[in-house]
Amino acid sequence: HFVCMTPARRAGLHTDAGGDYAEENGVCYLQILLADALPGVGRARLMGDMDAWGYSFRLGSAAAWFAHDAEDAVQWLRAHGLIDAARRPTWRLRG
Repeated sequence: HFVCMTPARRAGLHTDAGGDYAEENGVCYLQILLADALPGVGRARLMGDMDAWGYSFRLGSAAAWFAHDAEDAVQWLRAHGLIDAARRPTWRLRG
């Protein structure tokens, strides 16, 4: 959540990230992308963990959502400069 928050929300963050539905989808999508940068994690493991943790997706799983139903998350992340046109993380915080 920290990456996807506005600067004002980051400054006051304690435990509740807050945000709206679009941001939450962006957070989910971005964390899947970022999992590939963590040794021993990767997106497949993270999506399995998300399902095990009880994340709820319209298509039944994180993997199905990521592959077939996350275009709104992609657009949100692109609009905020958090991923590029090739859907790669930009390694920036939301401005």
